[in-house]
Amino acid sequence: MSASRLPSGKPNRNRIPSSARTWILTIAGSCVAAFVLIPLAINRFAAANAFYVAAEQTVSVITPTPIPFEASVLAPACASVLPEPSPAPHDGVLVSQYTLLQQNDDYPTVHQLQVRLMELGYLDSDEPTTVYNAATTVAVSLFQRTVSEPMDGVASSELQERLFSADAKPYEIKLGDNGTDVESMQSRLNELGYYGSKINGYFGVATEEAVRAFQTKNKLDVDGIFNVPDRDLLYSPDARPKIDPTSTPKPTPKPTKKPSSSSSSSSGSSSSTSSSSSSSGSTSSGASSSTDSSGSSADTSSGGDVSYSASYSGDGLVSVATAMLGKPYSWSEESPSKGFDCSGLVYFCLRTCGVSTSRYSASGFSSVSKWAEITSIGDLQKGDLLFFKNDTSSSVSHTGIYAGGGSFIHASSSAGKVIRSSIGTSYWTRNFVNGRRVF
Repeated sequence: MSASRLPSGKPNRNRIPSSARTWILTIAGSCVAAFVLIPLAINRFAAANAFYVAAEQTVSVITPTPIPFEASVLAPACASVLPEPSPAPHDGVLVSQYTLLQQNDDYPTVHQLQVRLMELGYLDSDEPTTVYNAATTVAVSLFQRTVSEPMDGVASSELQERLFSADAKPYEIKLGDNGTDVESMQSRLNELGYYGSKINGYFGVATEEAVRAFQTKNKLDVDGIFNVPDRDLLYSPDARPKIDPTSTPKPTPKPTKKPSSSSSSSSGSSSSTSSSSSSSGSTSSGASSSTDSSGSSADTSSGGDVSYSASYSGDGLVSVATAMLGKPYSWSEESPSKGFDCSGLVYFCLRTCGVSTSRYSASGFSSVSKWAEITSIGDLQKGDLLFFKNDTSSSVSHTGIYAGGGSFIHASSSAGKVIRSSIGTSYWTRNFVNGRRVF
């Protein structure tokens, strides 16, 4: 059977088979989609991604990631972040370094705290340490008393900011205060005739009146507040009593006959014996027989059951001081039962050996002119009194008793007790001021 033919006279225009045309159209459509639809999709995706990035950056600006306090330890990636500028140093201590300190802490910052307390008169001068001991606690409590804060002895960061500030208040006692320092002040005012009420350690109206009277007589600022200048003068030989002693004219001696040689010898022997007896009596009685101008007996017992006595000599003074080794340090105290501060120990030992003296401070004892002054450590003898300043002041602020062999005994606020130290250390050598020879 023959194949069908197209009608004659009409050309054959569909030379491409229908199946081929279908594939060509499919490929062409795919190309159009590739060149038109895909770029549109990419642009839309990029716009969405840019919006997401912008949102992330906005959140980062609003809520930054916290940075640790020590920014220097962060990874290098954070090196471009500038840390907050550090506060300028003030009085040798950075405000940012103030942290709470309390008893039994052992930190380098305690050393700075003790130095500042010494500068302001709240702590006996001594070689500072890094240990926050009982004496430091008491000193902080005294500062809290001055600034009218609870006396818990804890050095908070806020308290240290006040303590290290340029306008920090130095040591003072005022109306309404209590303490052993008030009791000691009352005793000294009583000795000088300014105070006649009960010695009870409370700064009441009668105590304030006595302080005002003392300030008036000694030409100090009369405000009724007992401050460092008042204390320095009160506990010194220069303090003027309420009633100045009147000098009585000496009677003109009548001429006497020249004694014979035998009589002179007998008289001299008798005089010598009498003098020796008097000295012996003073020595044997020790402090139990010595009294101050107010008539009160020197404290010579520990709790009233142990008596101390020693010879009137340098050896005797050292023997008493040695017996006090280990006794607690205590602010403004002067007895074995309660403890000692540095001048309280010297006072007790002198009185126990029969030396008639008032209760002075370290500075006060150093200015007793009747005792020979020693200006060189190499000239010291056993029983000499030693006087020191500290690294921030040229004034005498600490005292002890030379025990011989390059050592001395003192009530140490840093050690918290009576100890023996070497005078040859750099601290004590550079801060030595002078000595006094009592015997």
